[in-house]
Amino acid sequence: MSNLYVDAKLREYETNASLLKKLEQYFTQKEDWVQPVYLINSPLGQTTEYSYQDGVVVVLIPGFKILFIDIKGQNDAFTKFFEDFVEDLGYLAEKFGYREKIGRPRTWRDGNLAMTNLTDVSSSNDIGTFLQKYRLTDKKEKRVGELLISLLVGSVNDIERVGIEEPENLIEKVRRNIILFDGDQTSFLYSNLKKKLISIQGLSGTGKTELLLHKLKDVYMKEQDSKIFFTCHNKALANELKNRIPTFFNFMKVDKQIDWNSRLWVDRAWGSQQDPNSGFYSYVCSFYKIPFQSWSYEINYSKIFNDALKLIESIPKKDFKYAFDYLFIDERQDFPDVFFRLCEKITKVKVYSAGDVFQNIFMTPNNKEQEFDIVLNRCYRTDPKTLMFGHAIALGLFEPEKLNWFTEKEWENLGYTYQDMSNGLIHLSRKPIRRFQDFNDEYISMIIERGSTTGENIVAIIKKIQTIFPTVSAEDIAIIGLDNDRKLYNKFDSIHQKIVDELGWEVNRAYETKRQLPKMVYMTNSNNVKGLEFPFVICFSNEVQNDPHYRSTLYSMLTRSFIQSYFLVDSDKNLEQQTEGLQKINSNNYIETQKPTEEQLLAIKNKLASFKAPHSININEVLDEVLDNLGLVGQVDKAKLMKLLNSQILNIDSFNKDAVKDLVLSLKPFLQ
Repeated sequence: MSNLYVDAKLREYETNASLLKKLEQYFTQKEDWVQPVYLINSPLGQTTEYSYQDGVVVVLIPGFKILFIDIKGQNDAFTKFFEDFVEDLGYLAEKFGYREKIGRPRTWRDGNLAMTNLTDVSSSNDIGTFLQKYRLTDKKEKRVGELLISLLVGSVNDIERVGIEEPENLIEKVRRNIILFDGDQTSFLYSNLKKKLISIQGLSGTGKTELLLHKLKDVYMKEQDSKIFFTCHNKALANELKNRIPTFFNFMKVDKQIDWNSRLWVDRAWGSQQDPNSGFYSYVCSFYKIPFQSWSYEINYSKIFNDALKLIESIPKKDFKYAFDYLFIDERQDFPDVFFRLCEKITKVKVYSAGDVFQNIFMTPNNKEQEFDIVLNRCYRTDPKTLMFGHAIALGLFEPEKLNWFTEKEWENLGYTYQDMSNGLIHLSRKPIRRFQDFNDEYISMIIERGSTTGENIVAIIKKIQTIFPTVSAEDIAIIGLDNDRKLYNKFDSIHQKIVDELGWEVNRAYETKRQLPKMVYMTNSNNVKGLEFPFVICFSNEVQNDPHYRSTLYSMLTRSFIQSYFLVDSDKNLEQQTEGLQKINSNNYIETQKPTEEQLLAIKNKLASFKAPHSININEVLDEVLDNLGLVGQVDKAKLMKLLNSQILNIDSFNKDAVKDLVLSLKPFLQ
């Protein structure tokens, strides 16, 4: 069960074994249990000063009192343990700014903490009956209890954002929900995995990047002489991480100054030959004094990392030095296998990598199943029903010809319960998420609308949202156009004007500004939404295309909402099946689909094999940025420009935008 975490220190003592077994059996077998459960005896993720004796188990469950169970009948020692624990919890509340909102320990200890013993537990008929005595009914005490648990498991919340009072309107209830790590997330942070390369598989919205930041913070604080590199494929994401880390460190009260490019490097995976600190590959080439290869259509990640690894492996053992102590990799699905072999070779202690293989829809069903150390399959950003529809439409599960199919184990790794009904009929379901469970009856999270993709229809959808959610504001809404053509920007013009005229709201053209702006509707193509989330997302498209890249993008965009997503589509030959499939998801909480036959699975494999995987360096992203800087977005035929660029001999540094800019300007006369 991914929602149960048992601190490894508790298993070191035989006296704890009987109680741990009883608690684990109960929570593992109770399939309808949604709340995370933590069994600890000291605050997680803190320094060694927080260490206590054996024979005590502290049970943390949202909605219940924090329960201290004395296993050995220690009496005075147990009381001392309790008092020390309360004092340390009070210190954490002060350290992270909670005390101003929740008060000193004397104001919450009686209402939110309880002491008992093993005899009391054993005398109950079952664990469920025993726990009911400690259930919290007062709303404020429940909220304070969750905040205390967040401190004890290291899932520190922004107290100013979540507040102490439960919000009245629905949008704020979801937005200000207190975030707690689940069992799998907690295991990654606090379990000592005996491997050098630690891999995390997590769907979009499962908190992968946040976990990497927490692990980075722990390493940076505890190992002060370590060298650390944090990398990813996308330059924009690397810049976001570089900006985000200081803010995160400040929030988590890290008292060590960041030594950029001395202890900590954060940058893209390639880089520039002129600057060793401009990227991971640049640094590796400089450190080991090996040739740097600039990007071209013939030279990609597989080649540069394979060549680098061969050269580094040829270094005599007596002369070899590690480049880093720790390496962090986000969006691991963007890299070939050889990249990780290189990382293991040049990193002394640990390599932490996180990604989402589902984002690579080109993965064929018969690929060797990947093994991951931690699987995060509970998406906390998006309602499970929206996520199910996003997956279903991405893979064509409601259509006669599916784009892809997974094995039963792969479906389970994606967080699904796989049920083979009969005659090839498959039901795929997901467990409810605590963030949304109290609101499922108040609104529908995923809606399909058929109609022309005009400003009038977009505004009509916004007005429907306003009817159900009267407190909705402009900045709560993202409008995403999925069609990558010149007409898209004409539609943006129309939508912009219609919103201003009928709603009196301003619109942020994010494909130009590249950022969120307050009190404005966020409107963009699909290139500027990575890492963002909104209460409401409206995606629109002329038609549902059969291209895997389009379907993968559609999935990613639909799942950017944490309350409701709309999909406005003009043409789709399978719209009736899509609508019927969504209705079953909304009514029954499962995807109903037909398992492909062996012949169909072979056809899927052959079709996927015919698609070219994207270049490791995405020239499309570089081109978008160049067009933005030149003010040519929406003014040139981008598809035609890409064809012209492909006809050129491109042997340029992967991120030398000046070279791309010169090519664009030279080709501009041919685009009229």
